[in-house]
Amino acid sequence: MSDVNPSRPPSHTGPPNPAPSSRGEAPGRSVPSGAPVPPARVAPRGRPVDPPAWTVKARPVVDVSSRILCLVIGGALLVAGLVGLFTGVGQGPLITVLAAGLLLVIMPSIVDRIRRMKLGEFEVHLVRQIAATARRSADTLRALGMEKQLDAYATIYTELRGPELKAVRGEILDRIVQRVANASAVEKFDKDEVRDLFFTGSPIVRVLALGLTEGDLSLLDSEVLHEAISRSLTGNEQYHALKIVRNGWGRLGPEERTRLLTAIETDRQIGAGPDRKAVAQQIRELAGSSRIG
Repeated sequence: MSDVNPSRPPSHTGPPNPAPSSRGEAPGRSVPSGAPVPPARVAPRGRPVDPPAWTVKARPVVDVSSRILCLVIGGALLVAGLVGLFTGVGQGPLITVLAAGLLLVIMPSIVDRIRRMKLGEFEVHLVRQIAATARRSADTLRALGMEKQLDAYATIYTELRGPELKAVRGEILDRIVQRVANASAVEKFDKDEVRDLFFTGSPIVRVLALGLTEGDLSLLDSEVLHEAISRSLTGNEQYHALKIVRNGWGRLGPEERTRLLTAIETDRQIGAGPDRKAVAQQIRELAGSSRIG
């Protein structure tokens, strides 16, 4: 592209006309008498502005919806904790609920702050990890403006250690899942890439791959779900796999349903988590109703 300003008249070597025309055109070259008059040069017009891409339009929607969800869930947990103060709930669960609620309420401001600061060796480059296996998926997340937000959530999740923060870590991981589920609902991801993300990724990336599937059930893969249920690396991973089985039950074939139901019935860890146990029971009910039907 030329670096000449298009609004500036073209340079010339001939003597300029003494006065511009009344339309404001730049002076041109003088023309000998009787010579044909060359056509006037029209200054290039600016190109029409292309409408913003779908990913640009979706970015603020995804961002606002996740912030509202954080505030709603955080506020609900704080209210539940305050109610627990007057109902004789144990001190341990009460502190956990209040801490989780407070963290969710202030999470949007924490994420904004981390976006603006350098975390150095403590920063978790989650989207960069994704790009190593699924470049197109990582590019889509970047196009939606989610890279810094996901990296910030992943950093907070990694830095919160200790058994007393287990519930808080679970809430943060759920925020990551919700963010990518929102992204998957508005933008198409590649099914093979999502599968590779799960089987080759770290524990947090495995849960993220399940989050993409939650947002778009066309990404459902029964092999991924069976692995996440029978050989899960975290309870959160198993929980989200069970949710996908429940929500995508109608997309599974008879053999896939039988295999997944067997994995659910034989896994002892599902009963250790109330949320997982409840979703597993809902799947059993779906299986029973499908047999009757």
